[in-house]
Amino acid sequence: MRERAALGAAPMAVRLALMSLALLGVHGTAAWAQMEATPPPPRRPVTSELRRTPEERDRLEFGAAIPNGYFDVLGTFAYRRFIREGGPFEQSMQLELAGGVQDYLSEGSISLYYFLRPLKSYREEWRIRPLVEVGPGTHLVVQVADVEGFAETSFHAEVYLKAHVYGGAEFLLTPKLGFLIRGRFSVPAHHPLDYAQAAILLR
Repeated sequence: MRERAALGAAPMAVRLALMSLALLGVHGTAAWAQMEATPPPPRRPVTSELRRTPEERDRLEFGAAIPNGYFDVLGTFAYRRFIREGGPFEQSMQLELAGGVQDYLSEGSISLYYFLRPLKSYREEWRIRPLVEVGPGTHLVVQVADVEGFAETSFHAEVYLKAHVYGGAEFLLTPKLGFLIRGRFSVPAHHPLDYAQAAILLR
């Protein structure tokens, strides 16, 4: 009897084992199908922003200019700030102070420019760079006249809005020091602001 009970219990155990394996197989297949059906999280696009070093964003210019007009020479000082690269142009702003004395007449000006420079006209690694820029400029010009025989001094101030075209070259001796030579053509020409200039660059 015991042998028969043992023989009867053996097929029952085999059946239970087979049923357990079948259930595990069904659950495993369902879990695998769910993993395949769930899409992987989207990858974030790799974005990199080109940032300029401080010497590429800001610079000072100390120079002298031979103007087209009454004065023989003007002293110039300018601060330039890189704004952005938009489309085919590098965009920057410049604040410039200029002044000169000729005989009884003195003149000083403060100017604000917005320049567009073609990006394809130069590369950052070049030590000698062509300089081609265009853009508007607003100028506040103050003249002081001291005429002999008169006790009073005459003052005159005027604001001008002009479009400018610059052409020349930059020469970088080190990453922070260089010089430039350039000429400026301006329209309209009701007050001459054109000049030929040489300046030292401190970046």
